[in-house]
Amino acid sequence: MYYDYYLYYLSYLNSLYNGYPLIIRLTVVMVMALAVVTILGVMRLLYIGYRISRRERRIKKTQKHFEEKLSFVMRNSARYDVDEIRELLQYDVSKSHRWKADVLTDVVLSVKNAAYRQGELNEINYKNCLEALRLTAFWEKKIRTSAPDKRKEALQIVGEIGGGVNSGVLSKSTFHKNKYLRKTARDLYTGQDNYHPYRFMEDNFDEAFTQIDKLRLHATLIKRSKEGKLPNLLRWISSSKNPAYIVFILREITFFKQYEALPTLVAMLDRQENKDVRAQIVLTLGELEYFESLDDLVARYPLESTVVREAIIKTMGKLRGTQSLDFLIEAYLATDDVNAKLLIARSIRSHGPNGEQILHGLQEEARRTEKVREDLLLEQVFSERAIVSI
Repeated sequence: MYYDYYLYYLSYLNSLYNGYPLIIRLTVVMVMALAVVTILGVMRLLYIGYRISRRERRIKKTQKHFEEKLSFVMRNSARYDVDEIRELLQYDVSKSHRWKADVLTDVVLSVKNAAYRQGELNEINYKNCLEALRLTAFWEKKIRTSAPDKRKEALQIVGEIGGGVNSGVLSKSTFHKNKYLRKTARDLYTGQDNYHPYRFMEDNFDEAFTQIDKLRLHATLIKRSKEGKLPNLLRWISSSKNPAYIVFILREITFFKQYEALPTLVAMLDRQENKDVRAQIVLTLGELEYFESLDDLVARYPLESTVVREAIIKTMGKLRGTQSLDFLIEAYLATDDVNAKLLIARSIRSHGPNGEQILHGLQEEARRTEKVREDLLLEQVFSERAIVSI
């Protein structure tokens, strides 16, 4: 019926413009197509606006009913069990709409974050609130049954909620072909699983280790460190062939000040071939002030690549002492490269008054021998010092 109706009008339009030039007929077709697109676009905008407005109304309604009660429970020092919270909230999960749990999650997280920032969050009551509202179960079901995009969103929300998640729920996502979903699941697994929390770190966390992966894994390690002492992070370097991942682990060793790893790092310089990794090892030795590595670094300096040599120079600025200062002076006098001289001069300056006195002597010598470029270089180093002091 409708097919014949539309076909009739199409035939009518065709006969109406049949005698016109081709350009006019094409113009009519394009105008009609654009009109249809415009109408559909306006209808879509109205629909999206309606959905946003409806969600805002739902949030306000949910906040009005739950926010004050949830805040009272989560901030209260007295412990409330699940049944007491359900009675207080007057919420029947079995009779609630599908959208209710989604909106409730926003309200619960808002109250939780506010209480946490003010140091008033009762963790036990918070977890009992989650159980009373069945939010964890709701999002776990989303993880099991949703499409990849929705599942990724659910994983992120479960991670923000905290409180743990069943490893079996994550198993389908930790090896998914969608790399964003896979990484999100692995990050959540590492952060919350208590049986084998570092499982995916042994696999370099993921084949493509990006900047966002570094942020996620760093946040997870901070969380783990607050729960207890981290294991020696070197255990995940020996099995890795990804330089970016190894450099990340070395920086984490510095951040968490794992001094027990330092002797092994010195030995790694003999085995590690990647220059970026070698440079990061040297920087880590400097940041953690491992003076026992001085002799080894001095001996390696003439044989290393430029990247590693620069790392050694920076490290010598951290390992303040007579041996490192003598090394820097000798390196400064032995090089003609302006950039290298600037880097060495900065490390000499890091040795405090003794270093500044030596730099003044080098500057006087440069002026006496009319080495204008070197004089300007040293003047720049002193200027940097003045700016930092201000």
